Amino acid sequence: MDGYMADVQLYNTSLDQNSITALYQEGIGGAPIDLQNLVGWWPLNGNANDYSGNGYNGNINGNVLFTDNWLGSYTPP
Repeated sequence: MDGYMADVQLYNTSLDQNSITALYQEGIGGAPIDLQNLVGWWPLNGNANDYSGNGYNGNINGNVLFTDNWLGSYTPP
């Protein structure tokens, strides 16, 4: 992939319009909206770790530039 990614969240259900609106309003570093159906969360906040608590940490290959200033105070559930 040649592009930019930030705050990747994977759910095992469809999100309703209100949830999607809430995520959008949180901005680029927003926390997940539905913890019960959250499979993985990779904010790409300096690493490829899964912050959902489910342990799906990623491996990065290639030329990747991380930033670490989007989310400073979140702790996994």
